[in-house]
Amino acid sequence: MKTVPYPRGDAYAIAEARAQGLKPTDVVLVVLAGRVHWDNPAVYANPEQPYRWDWLRGLSVVVLMDSKTRLGKLLADILGAQPEQLDVIDHERKLGWMVLEVIPRLVKVRWAPSWVADWLGDSHLHDSLHTIKREAARQEQAERAAKALVREVEAIWN
Repeated sequence: MKTVPYPRGDAYAIAEARAQGLKPTDVVLVVLAGRVHWDNPAVYANPEQPYRWDWLRGLSVVVLMDSKTRLGKLLADILGAQPEQLDVIDHERKLGWMVLEVIPRLVKVRWAPSWVADWLGDSHLHDSLHTIKREAARQEQAERAAKALVREVEAIWN
């Protein structure tokens, strides 16, 4: 019996790392059109060919396509592997979608164009979001510390 192959690129290395309990820290790119030169782990696939996708379980995945790409069953196959999140970006038209469901039909939520352009560009929006998240975490930690001090003082006086 012929086994289903891994897509070209980093798929087999990621699968081997997953077998040892490791996983990539970055989003995994599934490239259907063109080549990418980012630091993210990347695999190159033909949407008309079946591949083994089980190694994507629990990972964030972005499928990069262009206007000529036909997805076929690819999104259903990837979603069947239960990734943490699956997004599709048409890098040619600067459009993107978060894939929520593909059965019985593709249901998509359109991203704001600035998010797609930012993801493909200099990531200034993502940097701003991370800064806001860090500040919120610091604020929450400071509030917890302040509440802990108040409880200690109350305990001393009671």
